[in-house]
Order: sequence, then structure tokens, then C-alpha cells
Amino acid sequence: MTAAAGQSVLIVEDAPALAETYRTFVAATGASVHLAGTGAEAWTAMTTRAPDVALVDLGLPDMDGRDLLRHMAAQGLPTAAVVVTVHGSVNVAVEAMQAGAVDFLVKPVNAERLRVTVANVLERQRLHRLVATYREDFERAEYAGFLGRSLAMQRVYHIIDAAAPSRAPVFVTGESGTGKEVAAEALHRQGPRQGHRFVALNCAA
Repeated sequence: MTAAAGQSVLIVEDAPALAETYRTFVAATGASVHLAGTGAEAWTAMTTRAPDVALVDLGLPDMDGRDLLRHMAAQGLPTAAVVVTVHGSVNVAVEAMQAGAVDFLVKPVNAERLRVTVANVLERQRLHRLVATYREDFERAEYAGFLGRSLAMQRVYHIIDAAAPSRAPVFVTGESGTGKEVAAEALHRQGPRQGHRFVALNCAA
């Protein structure tokens, strides 16, 4: 499995032959590849399911590619855009970057350059999502009855996450008042028995 498996790339190019050529180049990354011939088609595809990367030609038949980039930025789409154009001036490159592009390629595009560029952007997108996931996990202030966002509490949450899917018995130890029953109920609520009643028994009593 490649690093791009499960990721997607949208190629926005109005020349069918060129779009198919780009599809062949980009498919080597392992990502799924989709095509759009106009800005309107691209926008529909992006708002239906945002791709990880969009390869955008600036000279689209129905709009300037930079307008498409501005729409993407305004809507906060989690898609990284790489611009492909015949206009290789510094001004166009700067405008594309200001509109939200993360990279800039000039036609004719070398196959290896395109593949490496897209692969790098896909990897960057994967890492961004991984960091966001870890940040979300490590900033939990509440969890299944627990309160606390300290590293010690985050460690408790992760232990429960890891143990809850198992049907094996779990032994929770600790001094009185440390929250053993809360931990047991959290295991119940996060595990496969969550649809059943949780019954707490005070064996010492």
C-alpha cells in the first residue's frame, strides 16, 4: 500500500487528451484520480467530496482558475491546489499562490515532476490530518464521564480506548476515590457491550 492509498486527486483540465495524460502520471502515486473539464464541474466535485489535491489549469473555459482557488479558500475546503498553466510568469505564479495554491507547474509538465509534486502534496495532506487527529485526541477535556485534559488523563483515555473493544475481563486498580468505577463504566460505554445495562457492585460492602 502506498502513502497515497485512500487519498484522491481531482484534475481540472479542459483538454481531454492532456487530462488523461495527467491521470496516468498521477495514478502512479497510488491515489484515486478524477477529472473535471470546467470550473463548474470541479466545484461540484469538490463540494460533493473534497479531494486531497486539486490539479488546476488556470485557463478554464468557464472561469479563471484563480477564481476557483478563491472559492476553495473562501469555503475552507481541505483541498491543496497545485496550479498548472502555460503562463509561466512570476506574476501569475504569485497571484496563484495568493489565491491559495501550494505549488505551481508550467506546461508542458514533465511526468516525473508532476508525479513527485503531487506525491509530496499528498504526503503533506496526510501528515496535516494525522497531526489534527492527534491534537484532537490530546486536547480532550471530557471523556466518558471523566473530566481533565492533563497528559496523565489523556493517558488514561487512551488506555481505555485500547482496552474497551476487547471482551476479555479488565482489572482496574487504584486507591479509594480515584475513579475506578468511572473507569469501569467508561470501558463499558466505549466497548461492544455499550447497548446493555452497566451494573456496579460494591464487593467490599
